[in-house]
Amino acid sequence: MKPNIILLTIDSLRADRTFGKSKSSITPNLDSLISNGTCFKQAICTVDQTGLSLGSLFTSLYPFKSGISYFNFDHDVPNFFKVLKKEGYELNSFVPDISFFQKMTKNFDKNEHYVYDKREDWTQLVGFGDQILEKLEQMDKPWFYFIHLMDLRPPYYLPPEFDKEEFGYTGYDRMLSYIDTWIGKFLEKIDLEKTIFVLTSDHGDYISVLDEDLSEIKIPKMFRKTKKIIPSIISDPILSKLQRTRKAIELKKREKNMTSLQFRTLQDRNSEFLFDELIRIPFILTGFGVPPNLIIEKQVRQVDIFPTLCELIGIFSDLGSIDGRSLVPLLNKQSLIEEPAYIESGSASAKKLGKVIGIRTSNYKYLRSRRDVTKDVTLYDLKNDPDETKNIASLNPQIIEEMEGILQKITSNSDVYDSPSITKDESKKVEAELRKLGYIN
Repeated sequence: MKPNIILLTIDSLRADRTFGKSKSSITPNLDSLISNGTCFKQAICTVDQTGLSLGSLFTSLYPFKSGISYFNFDHDVPNFFKVLKKEGYELNSFVPDISFFQKMTKNFDKNEHYVYDKREDWTQLVGFGDQILEKLEQMDKPWFYFIHLMDLRPPYYLPPEFDKEEFGYTGYDRMLSYIDTWIGKFLEKIDLEKTIFVLTSDHGDYISVLDEDLSEIKIPKMFRKTKKIIPSIISDPILSKLQRTRKAIELKKREKNMTSLQFRTLQDRNSEFLFDELIRIPFILTGFGVPPNLIIEKQVRQVDIFPTLCELIGIFSDLGSIDGRSLVPLLNKQSLIEEPAYIESGSASAKKLGKVIGIRTSNYKYLRSRRDVTKDVTLYDLKNDPDETKNIASLNPQIIEEMEGILQKITSNSDVYDSPSITKDESKKVEAELRKLGYIN
């Protein structure tokens, strides 16, 4: 009998908040997962945007090869779901009730969607944790269960008993403490001798050092009333621009009194920045076939998760031309040459690609404009400057040349510059969903 698989992706979960010196949450169950399994401390996601990131996870392809984004999930592309179904797995999911996740899981056997409105009725784990637990007891075997939680995205709906400093310095950290209690409940329902439990994330996020999250800045009430008298197709762009303007003004005021590290916590994702707080994610394995108490410091990539799981469950057939590779040799304490991680910034628009692409190794991070190799060139020395505060590109032309060579090799045979294909109506629908999620204003 093949092992069951439960894959828990927690939206916006940063690696440094899961373990390490920056962690302030109380997470005994996460700690137990790490001590009883294998923890990859330097796992790098492909992109700082959910759809593109999950597309890479489930296809083991970079976004420009898979064609998958928040605006499209192409089932014709070889993916992990197809492989599992072919191997006799029952596919189950518990995911947000929005179009991307619906498309992604449409071929699953038993889909469960939790419904929320980002600003009005945010009830994910709080409202549906018990349903997840009930589903775990009902599934046939062998099964695959995909759960995507959005609770780490503000606003945070915390039980009063968790909204205390002892559970974390910020609302984000306290929410993680609360999520940890549910992870414990999940684990109580799972036989880890017959199940592989995977915990990871789509991407990281900025965690504001201020009490007020600038994404929550409201436009004046008098302007909001225009939505009732002017069609949304006209009023929404105007209101969004007003909100962006107010946020820019607020940022300018606060910049003078903040360090560069503090200030960047107020930035938006989907911009020209790809700091490690956005692309370094947790990747923890425990259960069937996974060695306990193993910490792996070597850099690994999000595209490696799919082939690793395949080998763990005994699938050795040809997975096609993929960008990832199995990490099982590392689980067996064998040597494996570190691969550079391709990274890119996401976009909140169906008609645009992200602005920045680059390469990350354990030693350096190289970034530049997607369209112009000479623009926005950035190089960080990750060993000596882990906070990424000093751009040393101008001082290191040889390293830049080497990193650009790696980048060119990865992207040379691709349609990396092609925009996603989507109709105008589809674009409006998805952008409205992204607005609810807080990805765009």
